Amino acid sequence: MKIQGCVAIVTGGAQGIGEKICRALLEKECKVAILDLNHDKGLQLQESLERQYGSGKVIFIRCDVSSKSQMKDSFKKTKEVFGQINIVCNNAGISSKNEEQEEEWDKEVDVNLKSVIHGTFLGVHHMSRMRGGMGGVVINVASMAEWRGLYETEGVRVNCICPSYTETDLFWSSFNEKRAKETPNFQTVLRYGLIRPEVIATGVIQLIEKDSTNAAVMMVTKNRGIEIMRPRGSRISKL
Repeated sequence: MKIQGCVAIVTGGAQGIGEKICRALLEKECKVAILDLNHDKGLQLQESLERQYGSGKVIFIRCDVSSKSQMKDSFKKTKEVFGQINIVCNNAGISSKNEEQEEEWDKEVDVNLKSVIHGTFLGVHHMSRMRGGMGGVVINVASMAEWRGLYETEGVRVNCICPSYTETDLFWSSFNEKRAKETPNFQTVLRYGLIRPEVIATGVIQLIEKDSTNAAVMMVTKNRGIEIMRPRGSRISKL
């Protein structure tokens, strides 16, 4: 997608990675809405970017990304100011000082996970061609932290299993109407095929039994079976 002439929303855009993303987008002649909780840094960055790239190309909106209403209002304001939204970069993130304190990790989940999901849905809502949008791109900034096996020194492994379409009651309840089976989503399901729940169970057992899989992600698909993606990106077809 050509960035020139687009409008981007960058959460956590007032400093750090977010600031650099904003500058990179402006270099490509994209208009940018900076969403951040830090009011002072946000305004300072807006003023700095306006001096460098010209007025009318950037706005700052104070936004707590853990608030659905503030996120919704921020997207709406961006659309009102710039007329469109083409790029959403969910970059905002925090780090807990004490993850054993419930209020600490609870806030971390709200910002690092829930806001990304909400921002993605808002982006799709505003950019979807089915709703009159122009299409676009959602970029979610994550971290390599989950790949490092942070609890290995404590004797605890952490893994993730990602199955494809699975033949369960929950799956079939999504297509309980005859017309639903004619939708593009269901056609995609038919193309990729359904996997049986017991295949996932087998994968879980393998992850438990194989000590070398710390911080690895297991993918389970109909065509390729069980695969492991290791921290450095190498893939193993079968265990």
